[in-house]
Amino acid sequence: MALAPTALHLHSTPLSSCSARIRIAARLKGISLTESTLRPSALRSAAFLRLNPNATVPTLVATYPNGETLTITQSLSMLEFLEESYQGAARLLPPVTDMAARAQVRDLAALVACDVQPVQSAQVRRKVEAWGQDGERWAREVLWRGVGVYESLVQRSAGTYSVGDEVSMADVCLFPMMQRAKIMHAYDDAVLHREAPTVSRILEALEAMEAFRDGGLQTSDMPC
Repeated sequence: MALAPTALHLHSTPLSSCSARIRIAARLKGISLTESTLRPSALRSAAFLRLNPNATVPTLVATYPNGETLTITQSLSMLEFLEESYQGAARLLPPVTDMAARAQVRDLAALVACDVQPVQSAQVRRKVEAWGQDGERWAREVLWRGVGVYESLVQRSAGTYSVGDEVSMADVCLFPMMQRAKIMHAYDDAVLHREAPTVSRILEALEAMEAFRDGGLQTSDMPC
């Protein structure tokens, strides 16, 4: 396969913060990306399950000049793929000469993607509620614990953004997660500024960037 594909197609659902990561990254890198926004019920269709047996979004399909396609079904893998395939564009990881910063970015991105964001999923909350527990309360508790950990970590790495003064994969993961939490009324700006001032400042800096505003979640998106 050639290093860079000729076309990228993103399958997403409304209010998918994981899908927003890919839109934001594509905009930062100036990559053309087409998108199909699906209703959650469509993820169980036979056609989609052939594409992604896990029935999840985002799902990214890359097409190459020879007609071959590559399907990627995890957002962190997609971000690494975009970083490696479009190396001449704005980078999502610090240079290889700074391995400590690269590790910090990956730590922060994984904290969001693996430890915190999954609990915001409606599917996960419904399962918790089926067991007789309060899914919304649990999601808020996990969110705030995660934000507290993120705050502690970025206090030693932040510049303008999460790691230094360049936007990274960590910011691409943080921003839509916090957008989703705000849409779901899990926090307000005043509380965030008091409890996690570094995270609050980073989010304000990201909000000022067109790639984050346009690629992030829109409040008009229907709930999933």
